[in-house]
Amino acid sequence: MPGDSALGDSVVTYVIHQLSLDAVEAASTSMLCSDNCASEPSVPLSFRLCMANVLISACQKISDSGKKAFARRILPYLIHFVQVIKDSEIRVACVQVLFSAVYHLKSMILPYSSELLKLSLKSLEGNSEKERMAGVKLMASLMASEDAIVENISEGLLEARLVLLSMYMADPSLEVQQMCQKLLACLTHS
Repeated sequence: MPGDSALGDSVVTYVIHQLSLDAVEAASTSMLCSDNCASEPSVPLSFRLCMANVLISACQKISDSGKKAFARRILPYLIHFVQVIKDSEIRVACVQVLFSAVYHLKSMILPYSSELLKLSLKSLEGNSEKERMAGVKLMASLMASEDAIVENISEGLLEARLVLLSMYMADPSLEVQQMCQKLLACLTHS
């Protein structure tokens, strides 16, 4: 149906808007909304996390024919939001959505793969273990992607190797250390 695309785009816009509230409110909202978006009161954290889960579910269930448009719709916004969102839990949720997008949208993330690698590296500098783990998982998903994506991120893998080595040696979380060690082994053998 002709209206389905517009409705779907409207729903995605709503979900991203709810997830990103409080993240440099004026700048973020102006990117997503037309003139009819009103300023809204703060949304509970649990609802915002639910919106991230909606995007993860959409990544998993979207048809092959809709993957490219969906990637173009969500990835630029999420990449931007992760960099400006102050709340660590929301940042982690956004990185988890990006991980799911890399895994499920496959080659459709190619234009964004370098930015996603930079984001994974930035997440490794996060204060929370959850954020660092989300960054490691995003990096792992990128490294396990199709050849074109791995080739596209290859320039950033040297920096990634240095960051992973540092995390492996010094991260207080054993789980993060172990993930970093596994990724280092992949980089060494490739």
